Amino acid sequence: MDKVFEIQKNARDNVKSLQTYLTDLQNWESEMKRKEAALNGNFEQDLPPVRSKTRKERPIQVKKKQLNRISSSDYSSWEKFDVDKACEEVDMAEMGPMSLDSKQSEQEKQEKLREEAQYEKERGNTFVKQEKWDDAISCYNRAIELVKNDAIYYANRGLCYLKKDSLHQAEKDCTEALKLDSTYVKALQRRATAREKLGSLRSASADLHEVLKLEPNNVAARKQLETIKARMGTKGSKSKSSPLSTPTLESKSITPIESKPKVVEITTAESTPQEKWKNGVGENITVIKTVKKPPHLRSKRALKHITIQEIPLGCTVPKVEAKTIDNLAQGDTNNNSDETKDCALSAKGDNIEINSTEIKSMDKMVPPVNSVQFMNEWKCLKGSVEARSNYLNIIDPSNIPSIFANALESDVLSELLSVLYEFKDRYTRGLSLYLQAFTRVKRFSALAMFLADNDKLLVNKMLVHCKTKEGLSDDKINELKNKYEF
Repeated sequence: MDKVFEIQKNARDNVKSLQTYLTDLQNWESEMKRKEAALNGNFEQDLPPVRSKTRKERPIQVKKKQLNRISSSDYSSWEKFDVDKACEEVDMAEMGPMSLDSKQSEQEKQEKLREEAQYEKERGNTFVKQEKWDDAISCYNRAIELVKNDAIYYANRGLCYLKKDSLHQAEKDCTEALKLDSTYVKALQRRATAREKLGSLRSASADLHEVLKLEPNNVAARKQLETIKARMGTKGSKSKSSPLSTPTLESKSITPIESKPKVVEITTAESTPQEKWKNGVGENITVIKTVKKPPHLRSKRALKHITIQEIPLGCTVPKVEAKTIDNLAQGDTNNNSDETKDCALSAKGDNIEINSTEIKSMDKMVPPVNSVQFMNEWKCLKGSVEARSNYLNIIDPSNIPSIFANALESDVLSELLSVLYEFKDRYTRGLSLYLQAFTRVKRFSALAMFLADNDKLLVNKMLVHCKTKEGLSDDKINELKNKYEF
């Protein structure tokens, strides 16, 4: 034990001596470099910087007032607090300290406000393309609050009001835009449209004349002016702009010549092939159309539960056991109508079983490729264990893992085991191959955990059969027992 402490002490001493040696070596190296620089005339002495004799002007700094902080419990003060003003002060503080007589800071502020207004204008234009007029108006409102001397913002907002049929507000915005820019053609055209809809035809025509002075080749303005002139009538006549104006005596005496209405013969157009298909024309089918009723005309009764039964392809009416039909048709004579029988069958849909062996023989069965095909055929063969056994017999056990993949359920596995046990002597490939194939399906370990005692008993009997009839070894039987979790 003492030797261990001695070795640790020697190691620490050696490390300390090595560190002191390296430090001395670095100091010697720096000293040699300094002496060599002094001999070469490149000696530089580390001296503090010389103080400048010229006095520098200090920038004027605005003293910030100490703001009284509002306590968290002072709710009345928080209600009076102006959040927008505080946010604006924070935004202005990001521009840096401003001198009292600095024009540059004012220009930077205006540029920043114009950029924000331009951003709001672009957002508003996007909403206009999407025909979201209210969102566009709110964007143009923010742009006008930031920059109030831009005619485009007023004209664009006037367009939105025009689309919403707020004609007075549209005229007001266009007038405000023309105050800022009297040559703005779009504002003139929009105001003319608003005035035309309001009935001020003379004012609208004056705006359009101004547009044609600025742009003589404006086709839209020329067509609109011709329409207004047609409404106004000949030159010099009074404008028919006010629809609510009372007619004069002269206008009462003049009766317009009534034009005879044209009689147009309406020919019934032939229905298209698509309409014929929708209505089921030429087909022996009944088309069920949706019934649209208002809520107050709909029935208040509870909906009936209708069971859906599966009928295989090619079979129009499922075959019913004789006992079921006798139970359903008790008290009826042999002259019952088909409608009564159909109603009885639909009422007892759970008792209907399909004799699948008669529907499809074993020669016509096709081995499935995936789980969807297997489940469709398996459900069609419900009620006939022999038919299901024949269907399993045509399936190669090596393909079972690829057929089911992740789609094997516990109830299907239970049905498969019961079918295998019922006809265990029929399988040409051997019963053990099917039991081994099920264990190679994905998630089989989880399915084996939920096997019922009855299913495990069937598996145990089938393993005894495989040992006695097929000569399966004890190692493989024990392996199967472990996989089926006995």
